[in-house]
Amino acid sequence: MAVFKNVRKEAFVALAEVSYSHKVNGEKSIKGTIYTGDEVISGIDRGWSLEFKGEVFYITYALPVDNGESVTVEFDAIHEFFYKMGKSSVYELLNGSNTAKTYLDLIFSNSGYNYSLSASLPAFEKQNFGMKNRLALFNDFINSTSTEFKVVGKTVTIVEKLGSDLSTIVRKGFNMQELGLEQNIGDFVTYAKGFGAFVDPDDESKGRLEATYKSPLADIYGILESDPVVDERYTKTESMLVRLKELVESSYSISVSLTVEDLQKAGYNYAFPNPGDYISAINEELHFQQKIRIVGIEESFDVLGESLEKSVVCNSLNLVDQKNQADASNSQNWSDIMNGVKPIPNEWLTDAIRNATNALLEAQTEVRFTNNGILAVEKEDSNRLVLMNSAGIGVSTDGGKTFENALTAQGVNASVVNTGILRAIKIQGKNIMIDLTSGEVSFKQGEIIGKDLKIDITNGEMKTVQKANQGTTTVDYSNAQIRFRDNRSNKEAAITGWGVGQENSAEYIPALQLGAHKTLRLFLYYDPSKEARLTDRGWFVSSTTALYDLSDSFSINAPRFSVTGTKNAIHPTREGVRATPAYETTESYLGDIGRSVTNTDCEVWVSIDPIFSDTVNLDIPYEVFLQVYDNARVWVSDFRSDAFLVCSDQPRVRFAYELKAKRMGYENERLVLFEEIDNKETEQIWGPQEFKEKVKEVSN
Repeated sequence: MAVFKNVRKEAFVALAEVSYSHKVNGEKSIKGTIYTGDEVISGIDRGWSLEFKGEVFYITYALPVDNGESVTVEFDAIHEFFYKMGKSSVYELLNGSNTAKTYLDLIFSNSGYNYSLSASLPAFEKQNFGMKNRLALFNDFINSTSTEFKVVGKTVTIVEKLGSDLSTIVRKGFNMQELGLEQNIGDFVTYAKGFGAFVDPDDESKGRLEATYKSPLADIYGILESDPVVDERYTKTESMLVRLKELVESSYSISVSLTVEDLQKAGYNYAFPNPGDYISAINEELHFQQKIRIVGIEESFDVLGESLEKSVVCNSLNLVDQKNQADASNSQNWSDIMNGVKPIPNEWLTDAIRNATNALLEAQTEVRFTNNGILAVEKEDSNRLVLMNSAGIGVSTDGGKTFENALTAQGVNASVVNTGILRAIKIQGKNIMIDLTSGEVSFKQGEIIGKDLKIDITNGEMKTVQKANQGTTTVDYSNAQIRFRDNRSNKEAAITGWGVGQENSAEYIPALQLGAHKTLRLFLYYDPSKEARLTDRGWFVSSTTALYDLSDSFSINAPRFSVTGTKNAIHPTREGVRATPAYETTESYLGDIGRSVTNTDCEVWVSIDPIFSDTVNLDIPYEVFLQVYDNARVWVSDFRSDAFLVCSDQPRVRFAYELKAKRMGYENERLVLFEEIDNKETEQIWGPQEFKEKVKEVSN
C-alpha cells in the first residue's frame, strides 16, 4: 500500500505497484500504477505527493487508463529535493574564480536545504553563474567539479565518490538472474593527437603545444586514429594527455546491466550494494569476470510493498578494464576466489586491514616455550617478538626490552589502533581526557581548531575568525579579556576585567572596562565604601538609586520619559543639597516669563520669543497671566501668533507676564493613560504600604 497526499496534505491510501530508481548522481524517482483508491485515482493532480521509504516524492506525471471495468493511473514522481530545487530560482550572479563554498552558499541559501561538503575542491572560475533555478545550478556545480552527492533528509552530502569497495560477489546461478553486455564498437580508436595553446599568440609560426597518446591495444589492433583535439585552453602537456587518454580509452566500452536476487530474504549474511559501490560480477557463460561499479539500482514492489526484483545498472568498462578482463590468468583467479582457494585481492581491502594481514601472513616466526611464557620470534629480525603468558600478551620491537604494544589485566597499551567502532567509558591521553559517561572533555594544553573557531588551551584564548578573515573575536581567559578586532580598519575594542586603584592593594576594586583604549572606556564596578558605579568617568548610579553626572554635560534622549516618583533639580546649599520639584500640569504646557511697560497710548505689543515659538503651537489659544507693578490696571486685549497686546488705564504702566502655550505635537494630550505599567506593578515599585497610602490619599 502507498500513501498519497493532496495539496492540502490530506493523506489517502491506495494499492499501487511501484518501480523505484536510485542512481549514483543522487537521483531518486518512482514510476508506478495505481489500482485502487478512488480518492487518489479521481483526484490525483498537480501538487500531489507520495511517501515512500520514509521520503517524499512529488507527482510529475499522471495518466488515467480506462480498462473497461476499472480505471488505473500510471504515474511518475521525483524526490522532493529535485522537485523543490527545480521550482526555486537564484536571482544573483557570480563571476570569476570562487571557492566551492561560495557557489554552494549561493545555491542553497534560503532553499530549505543545507549541504555538507566532504570533498576538497580548489577554487574554480565560472562566468554568469546564477539567474537559473537552483537544481540547474547545482547540476552545473556537480558536473564542473566531477563530484557526486546523496540526499538524506534536508542535508545534501557532496563527496568525490560515493560508495564502498565491497567484497560482495554476484554470480550467475547464485544470486544473479541475468547479465547484459552492450558493446560500443563503432567509435573504437587506439591513437589520439592534441593541439593546445600557441607558443606566441601573436606569431603562430613559432608553433603550439602538441601531445599524443597511444593505447596499449595499438600493438594488437594497429593505429586507429581519432579526430584531433584542438583547444587553445590547454597550456600544459600533462592536462592535454589526460584529455587524450580519456578520449581513447572511452572509445570502446561495454555497458553492463544485472538482475540480482536479494539473498537477505533467504537468510544469507549478504549486503546488497548501493549506488556507488564496487562489486564483483561473474558469468561463466559469457566469460565475464570483472569488478564493476554500481551507478543505479531499480527495484520493483508489489501492491503490498514486497520487493519483486532488483536490477543493477553498472558503469561502462573501458579499454583498460577490457584488457585486464582478457588476461588469461584473471579468469582462473576469479574461480579460485569463489571456491575459497585464493584470498580476496589486496586492492579490495583497506590499507589498515591489508597491512595487518600482510604482517601476519608473511612473517616467518620461531615459537619458543620459556619460563616467561610462549615466545614467538621473527626469524629474520629477532628484535620483533610476541610474548604470551598468564599476565597478558606483549609485542616488542627491541628484543623484549620493552613492550610498547601490550594486552594485560590493567588494559590495552597500543601505539596505533585501527578500529571501526570504539566503545569506551573514558579516553585519556597525555594532554586530553574524555569522560564518555559524564560528557566531560578536559584539555591540559594545545588547541581545538574548527573551520572558523580556534580554542587555545595553553594561553586560555578562544578566537573566532570571521568571513574572509575580516576580523577576529578573542576570549582571553588568563587576562580576563574579550577582544574584538576589525582587520580592515586595523582597530580593536575590548571588554576587560580590569580594576580601579592600585593593584594588589586594599584600595583595588575589580571592574569591567568596555572600550578600545584607555582614553575612551566605560567602567562597571562596585565600590563597597561608596556605591555601585556604571561610569565613563562622567556619571554613575549610586547605591541610593541616584544618577550622578560628573562630566560637563549629560542628556537622556527618548521619545517619552516617565517616572513613578518626583522629578527634581539638585542644588547645593549652605544646609546641604536641596531638591526643587518640577512644576506639572494636566496638559503639556511650556511657559515663558518676562517684563514690559505700556506706552503713552496706554498699550504695548509684547513680542513672543521666536525660539520659544518653535517649541509650542501658537496657532491655537494660549494663556497670558499679568502682574502689575504700578497703581493701575492692565489686561490682554489681543492675541497673535507672534505677539500679544497689553493695555492699561494709565500710560507707562510697568507689568510682568507669564505666557503658557501647548507644546508642539502634544496639543491634544490630557492626563494620558500610562499603559506601560499598571497599579499592580506600581505597587511592586513603591511597596505595598506606600502604595496603599497613596491610593488612600487619592480616594479621600
